[in-house]
Amino acid sequence: MNRFFEFSPAQLRVIVILSALLAILSAYRFLYDYSRVDDNSFRLSVKVADTDYRYAPVFEIDLNLSPADSLELLPGIGPSLAKRIVAFRDSVRFEKPADIMKVRGIGYATFEKIKPYIGVRAW
Repeated sequence: MNRFFEFSPAQLRVIVILSALLAILSAYRFLYDYSRVDDNSFRLSVKVADTDYRYAPVFEIDLNLSPADSLELLPGIGPSLAKRIVAFRDSVRFEKPADIMKVRGIGYATFEKIKPYIGVRAW
């Protein structure tokens, strides 16, 4: 009596099973692709292309305007270092991104990691 597009009940069961399998595999692939984080760190960048392993920054964090919790998103910057950056900024404004190396605890290696993500807005 079931006349859904003239399929037999056995054919309908196969279609439902294949559709459910497709939905489950699609959800698994989506979760697998978006749950991986390289180097156990948060990235403020997007992959440029599937075959290109360079990353392009999504946005820049302005050193003179950003609050401490935004600075903590930078790789290698924790809560105490972010507070030191804000304290330094309150006394002396940043003129260029390289001025961040004047903050105690930020050396050349850390600056190289965060350089693509920081900027200083010209006033």
